[in-house]
Amino acid sequence: MNRRHVLGMVTGLAAAAAGISSACTRRSADARLAQVDVPRDAPSGEVTAVVVEDGDVLRPVIQDLSGTELWRDDLPHVERWFPGVLWEQDADVLWILSTDHGNGSVRQDEAGAWVKTMGSDGMPEDIAALAR
Repeated sequence: MNRRHVLGMVTGLAAAAAGISSACTRRSADARLAQVDVPRDAPSGEVTAVVVEDGDVLRPVIQDLSGTELWRDDLPHVERWFPGVLWEQDADVLWILSTDHGNGSVRQDEAGAWVKTMGSDGMPEDIAALAR
């Protein structure tokens, strides 16, 4: 077996492994993706995220378990560019992946209010893979 053949096999195996890893990341993220009328629980189980229709736009929302709205995105999202809305795996941090407005995260501040921060700083790798 020549060196080129071995390198080709190694490259093919690496690509297959990356594809499997990406598929696993995608399945894990899909289970955390909030949709219109499909809420997703935060890791703590204390709040949920859902995407609501607000006229002709979509808005990510965080609700408590009784359905009371705690936070609503002030940026309008259009259905054509549906935002990715998902919780981190191990923390009550909601990520909004938007081709319209850019990425942002929503988390509670010291007073308990939900606050959105624009940007991708601190984005977990599994979520960053979806944002690419």
